[in-house]
Amino acid sequence: MTEQNSDMKGKSINFPLVFHFHQPVDNFNWVIEDCYKKAYEPLIDQMFDFPEIKFTLHFSGNLLDWFCDNEPEIVEKLKKMSKRDQIEIIGGGYYEPIYAIIPDEDKIAQMNKLSKRIMDEFGLKVNGAWLSERVWEPDYPSFISKVGLKYILVDDNHLKACGLEEGDTFYSYTTEDGGNILTIFPINEEIRYLTPWKPTFMTIDYLKKSADENGDRIVVLLSDAEKMGVWGTTHEICYIKGHYDGDDKKPFIPALFETIFDNDWIKSLTLSEYIKKYRSKGLIYIPTSSYDKMEEWVLPTKQRIEFKKIKEKIENRIIDSKIERFIKGGFWRYFLVKYPESNTMHKKMLYVRNKLKIIENKITKLGNQDQKLQELLSNAWDEVYKSQCNDCYWHGQFGGIYLAFLRFSIFTHIINAEKIITKIENLLINKYSDQTIIPLSKSPRIHVLDFDFDSFEDIIMESDIFNLYVKPRLGCFLFELDFKPKSYNLLNVLTRWHESYHEKEEVIIDSFRKGMLRTMIFHKDTTVKELGRNSYKELGDFILGNYEILEKTINDDIAIVKLKYSGSITEPESGQKLEFDLIKIIKLQSGSNKFNVSFNLQPSIENNNPEILNEILNDLRIGIEVPFFFNGDPKQFKYTFNEDKLKILKNDSNTDFTKVKPFQKCNLFSAYDQTYDLTFTVKVLENTQNANMGKYSIKTFSRTNTGYQKIFQGLNIIVTNSLVDFELEFSVI
Repeated sequence: MTEQNSDMKGKSINFPLVFHFHQPVDNFNWVIEDCYKKAYEPLIDQMFDFPEIKFTLHFSGNLLDWFCDNEPEIVEKLKKMSKRDQIEIIGGGYYEPIYAIIPDEDKIAQMNKLSKRIMDEFGLKVNGAWLSERVWEPDYPSFISKVGLKYILVDDNHLKACGLEEGDTFYSYTTEDGGNILTIFPINEEIRYLTPWKPTFMTIDYLKKSADENGDRIVVLLSDAEKMGVWGTTHEICYIKGHYDGDDKKPFIPALFETIFDNDWIKSLTLSEYIKKYRSKGLIYIPTSSYDKMEEWVLPTKQRIEFKKIKEKIENRIIDSKIERFIKGGFWRYFLVKYPESNTMHKKMLYVRNKLKIIENKITKLGNQDQKLQELLSNAWDEVYKSQCNDCYWHGQFGGIYLAFLRFSIFTHIINAEKIITKIENLLINKYSDQTIIPLSKSPRIHVLDFDFDSFEDIIMESDIFNLYVKPRLGCFLFELDFKPKSYNLLNVLTRWHESYHEKEEVIIDSFRKGMLRTMIFHKDTTVKELGRNSYKELGDFILGNYEILEKTINDDIAIVKLKYSGSITEPESGQKLEFDLIKIIKLQSGSNKFNVSFNLQPSIENNNPEILNEILNDLRIGIEVPFFFNGDPKQFKYTFNEDKLKILKNDSNTDFTKVKPFQKCNLFSAYDQTYDLTFTVKVLENTQNANMGKYSIKTFSRTNTGYQKIFQGLNIIVTNSLVDFELEFSVI
């Protein structure tokens, strides 16, 4: 017996080691490979070399697929560990969704999909559920019980928020919803912050303080696998040099495993083994919660700054630290309010999912078991599930929704699902003579609905080539433009939002969400630089007006939507306001790679001063915002004005706008994404005598896992003209 063992005098502690392996859907392969070399492979190798130590592991389904496809040797090691009863693998949503924002049917389907994958690959029955981002809501036991799982892990802070002391969190608990019972394992916060940042002896000291003679106490170590090798200097700490001030300079991971092996008072077991051996401490009800940082990040920026100041007062002991457990931040779902772009992705997912459910029900009623139809349905559902991956629906310490390629992934999978639905519709029309479906190739569709659930009507125009999502409220702008042939949302831009970490930085903040067709009124001397920096003076109120839907018709193969706003324009010198009506007409034709938007600005003559009106017409300009997003290699983006030779778009860090060029007299702008072989063109069709165009890059200043970065979020084209009627033609090929 070691000296450490002799010190314990009959005390013991159960110490399950839980590691979580995850990558977002469609993350870059080189990123996954880097994580594999730095963390995944060495961590699993070390586990394999300590067969006496038990582990509970979680793999998101898409990462498990990557392992099987790219690193079969490591999968074989995991299989050997499962056969020698060394590991337990827990389940959850296959593509790691936040359960709270997807329908129960999808939660169950994703969990069943991952449980089946684990059983098929490793022969292991899944008993526990992974809680994505530890986002918990009290009704979870009901749907988790339907997939036959017994337990879940939550932060110990969730329990402390109920009034429990630290010692009370050294046990499992049961909770229920509607009589559906679930075991709760609290994740230990102290251990989470010690590993791997501090020498092993500090973890052991904490375990010594937590152990007792009864032997039923449990301290759960849960860590992202990436934390054990990818974050900062952790690869050296975990596998090469270790800590200089402890562990005899042994690398942290083998030092930890050796210490557990050498001390028999530390009981190594899986979570399922603990459940079989010990009863829970009792019943508990946990409020809606996530981990403490997440509850801070979700707050609106102003409130987040205030919340941080309160936390600092607690840290500095200005406020009693005992009340910290009762100070809660926000609610995870508020990310869908904080970032409208996140809400668009989420509601798009729900919208397409509803389409899929309707077509599935139609097939079910027909009693149709056609193999092709069933295969298409399965593929469509998998595309929807992939679009539910949580990573880009929020933003915290870094990344998240600010990573454009992750947003692009979400839209790609949702549009893929939509295209499969169209294939199913065409199959039902052609093979089964379903007269209830009108093919998009022959007639476009117009839907007026509250798409984003803000109580105001939105418009969706659909053809076989495009989806146009229009918000009449707050400016009458397009907020999504899908080019279906390449599953490509050209409006996957991100607004330059104000973040709490901008306090000490000079950044450009937008006044409202970036959207296509927003209508500005400004002085003719206004520059592209002023517009790009959001420092120009707006002289109209059309930019945020609530537009009335005057007409929505489908004539043969053309869908037409007509909208109107009665607003005013301010004369700069006198400050006098004159009344104008602005009418926007959007036309979308089936089978065409083009759509048109006309702008008709008419003064209300009877209520306006003719002299002031003449000055306004001479001195002011209308401006139409046309932001768009390319997902390819920025070094291969090219553009042209007036069909000149294509130029490389230099994606440099020009947040000071010193390199932004002035307006150019032209009626055409075209841009080319070489990676996707996609061209986007904007053309002025009528009244082009005074038409001008300018451009600037949309860049956000945000945190990433490598520090602060300026991230390219799209390009904004400003089309200007005199205050006359004109029409724009948009095309994508």
